[in-house]
Amino acid sequence: PKTNVIVATKTEAARLHHVIVHNCDCHTFDEVTFGLMRIVGTGLRDAELKAKEVDFFGRAIVATVDQEVAELYAARLHAEIISVTGTLLRTSVEPA
Repeated sequence: PKTNVIVATKTEAARLHHVIVHNCDCHTFDEVTFGLMRIVGTGLRDAELKAKEVDFFGRAIVATVDQEVAELYAARLHAEIISVTGTLLRTSVEPA
């Protein structure tokens, strides 16, 4: 007798991660705002709101994306948003 075997494969959806920007007194609102616009692609109004959120709460989720993209955004924000004093922007990535 002939037996048919059906193999089901499950593709796991990419797990989303949050990109988090942490507050410091060394970066200006403009530095954070324009960094979010340039690197994450956030619009002006949303970037300004996120910069205020970082200042008020001490941190803000600025993007929720696939892990690879989250790590790229966090690395670029950290490396490219440099204050006048040379301080790098503090970022982190957490599972959503």
